[in-house]
Amino acid sequence: MMFRRVIILVAILVPPLMGCAQNLDLGILYAAPGKYDYLRCEDLPARLAKSLKREKELSDLMTRANQEAGGAVVNVVAYSADLAQVRADIKILRKAAIDKNCGNIEPAPAAPVPATPAGRASKH
Repeated sequence: MMFRRVIILVAILVPPLMGCAQNLDLGILYAAPGKYDYLRCEDLPARLAKSLKREKELSDLMTRANQEAGGAVVNVVAYSADLAQVRADIKILRKAAIDKNCGNIEPAPAAPVPATPAGRASKH
């Protein structure tokens, strides 16, 4: 009977607390100042694009996991540390670009792929 009460209490308290933990900016724990100081300005945009892509992948995985029962637990255990690391890297890359006077290192937005009309095969 006591075990059952503990399970119910955990089931009630854990999801709201995990939501709060996801909103914390833990990047400071993962940031290594000067990590990208050795890179040239030409190298920073590629690194930033790679980190932004990884951030999107992790965010998509977390969104999908949240649709399942226990998804919040999966997010905290599997993805939150990686996401915090990637976000810290993004901040450091942007700061390195500012410190080096590199200008804009943000990747250009992807061009939309034109849709082909239904039923028409493309000629290649």
